[in-house]
Amino acid sequence: MAKGRKPDPNQAKKGYPARRKSAVMKREEEAQRVAELLLENSTSDPLQPPPMIDQGPLYAGAVAVWKDMAPRLHRTYRLMDQHRPIFAMFCVYYADWISLNDQLKREGMTQRVKTVAGGFMIRNHPSVKLAQQCFDNVMKLSQNFGLTPHDEYDLFKNQSLAGALNPGLFGTTPAQGPAKEKAQPDADEPRVGMLGDLNSVPPSAIN
Repeated sequence: MAKGRKPDPNQAKKGYPARRKSAVMKREEEAQRVAELLLENSTSDPLQPPPMIDQGPLYAGAVAVWKDMAPRLHRTYRLMDQHRPIFAMFCVYYADWISLNDQLKREGMTQRVKTVAGGFMIRNHPSVKLAQQCFDNVMKLSQNFGLTPHDEYDLFKNQSLAGALNPGLFGTTPAQGPAKEKAQPDADEPRVGMLGDLNSVPPSAIN
């Protein structure tokens, strides 16, 4: 009795040129691709955007946001390896909000929609809702990184307290090595413990 051809255990990796991929196989391959992007989050250069958003022209806006903001966040200990995925989300939502608002500027906030009766009615442009969702996500994530004036001062206050209670907590960064104090902070760079500069002598201590 003739034996059938022995299955190749590596056939899935080689592909199936003689037949179409099933919908399940396509979903599995896409899931694997996304998993690999997540595993490549860490990098030797913390200022470079992670592969999850550095994927060509469609993500150019998110990459631009990352490259603009990442250096300042990293200098103030707000962009360690574990923070990168969340900040990548911020960059995507921010870039999408910009893109959607640009679309609304060109196409208008409303559009005419044909009714069943054959007439027309005015409806909000679909991008109005999408832009609002992106705005809400941007604002929520902004709080976590101290990207509004109120949240920034609150974050640095808590950061200063955490540093005082945990010596060495902010002593090093992945790229900088041991932290060095500066005579003056950069103009656009709030520094850890900045609120300490606002301390004044209590009235009771003045003779």
